[in-house]
Amino acid sequence: MESSTPVCGVCDQNHIIKLSTIWCFECDEGLCSKCKDHHSRSKGTRKHCTVPINEYLKIPCDIVKINQTCGKHNEKYTIYCKKHECLCCGSSIVENHMEFEQSLVELSDNIQIIRNDREHNLKRLSEKKRKIEQEVKQTRIIINNHLDKIQDDIIKKLNAIEENENMIISELLSVLKENEGEITEFRTNIENIKEHATDLQTFISMKELEKKVLCKDEFLQSVINSENFKDRELSYNVNAAMQDLANHIKNFGEVKIETRPCNVLLTRRKNQQAQIMLPDISSKLVENINLKLHKTINTIGGYIRGCCMLPDGKMAFSFYFDIAVRVFNLNGTKDFKLVTPTFPFDIAYISHDNTLAVTSGDSETKCITIIDIQSKKIKKTIPVDSNYFGIGVTSDGKFICSAAGKGIHLINPNNKSTIDIVREEIPGLCYVAIFCDKIYHTNNQSNSVTCSDLQGTVRWKFKNESILRGPSGISVDNDSNVYVVGELSNNVVVLSADGQQYKEIATAIDGLCSPMSLDYNRSTNQLLVSNAHSKAMIFTLI
Repeated sequence: MESSTPVCGVCDQNHIIKLSTIWCFECDEGLCSKCKDHHSRSKGTRKHCTVPINEYLKIPCDIVKINQTCGKHNEKYTIYCKKHECLCCGSSIVENHMEFEQSLVELSDNIQIIRNDREHNLKRLSEKKRKIEQEVKQTRIIINNHLDKIQDDIIKKLNAIEENENMIISELLSVLKENEGEITEFRTNIENIKEHATDLQTFISMKELEKKVLCKDEFLQSVINSENFKDRELSYNVNAAMQDLANHIKNFGEVKIETRPCNVLLTRRKNQQAQIMLPDISSKLVENINLKLHKTINTIGGYIRGCCMLPDGKMAFSFYFDIAVRVFNLNGTKDFKLVTPTFPFDIAYISHDNTLAVTSGDSETKCITIIDIQSKKIKKTIPVDSNYFGIGVTSDGKFICSAAGKGIHLINPNNKSTIDIVREEIPGLCYVAIFCDKIYHTNNQSNSVTCSDLQGTVRWKFKNESILRGPSGISVDNDSNVYVVGELSNNVVVLSADGQQYKEIATAIDGLCSPMSLDYNRSTNQLLVSNAHSKAMIFTLI
């Protein structure tokens, strides 16, 4: 017992060895009988918690070994900080938890950050309001122009019909007048014959006149029986849709407010570089993406399903019902046209051999056609087992394709092997894109855009029918922002890399009319957008 009993801490400082009789937890040392008496009377220690030494020795060693003194300041721990989950001495409190000045500076900075964000939001609201007003006015102009056109058409038709009927009746009146003159002449002749001719002459003349009168009578009867003698009346059947216009169309559209997380960065303890509400970096970029029209191309044809930009600035389009691929020069003139063995759906550029890959959609013959751009001829066709619609090309020349009813496939054109990446009963008319280790595809039935990794695991899905309907063509820029064309919403929408942020960057005002496909050129930062009919546009990002 004596060998394990600690010595008195106070006596030990005086180089006197005495065994302790009590233990003070707050002083963290033992006291002998003499020192115990002074300890219990002293003002600074009289309230300390003590226990007999034999009770203290019963405490497990692990508990006794717990350090109660701050190793940095050599001061006794006084409080426990819940935030940092650690014990603190008085100096630690002052050093790490009483930085009020710094907190006030940070608070002021954060207020300014929030103010700037809200002011920027006000500016965006004003700009969006102006853009919506322009779109409403443009819609009104389109409607007015269309109504003016169909009004002019019906008035022209009315005038033409009335003029034709007037001509028919006028011609009949002219013939009747001519016959009326001849009959008057017959009557005059009869009077003269009666007065001056002999009986024989009268008899013979009357017989001749009777024949002529009979002919005239038969003529009048034929006129009465003819179609031209039927009564002519103009009638007008108004288009029911025009009558119901006011009843069925109550507004131009719907205006509403959509909320989303703010791109606000608030600092906490600048020396620790702690941050909250930190969005993905690329998400911040979405709000700053804008398009400027660079060039308009007359594509000379209809039902374009796919498009892509080539490194030299040329553009390739797949004309589905024309069963052809057309390539245009940078200035918009046609370079060449190539008839394909199937209905061409989507089209993609293969960089390592300067060719184009074209899918066959729902054609009876299922294949991927490879076109040599240099020779302007079909290089080969690759037979496949599925109806492939959208197509993208990996960095090593493999194909990512959307298979109707099956999902997303990875195809090796060399050995013709196929790997299922995404197993999903997707509809036809779905487009795909690939960038880095992510695959993106659209679904025009569910109005959604999905991002998956190369193992097919869904990373995110975007669906907002108020901004994007009938998503079709899809492409990705260098920051992993995703560009999607909405056929039914008649717009282009850019999504952030995490799928959380979005922005409408092109509408009908910019020339979009049933847009079907697009392609982003990562070298020039230009976006090619193709309408289904007659026109495509190249936009530059600003």
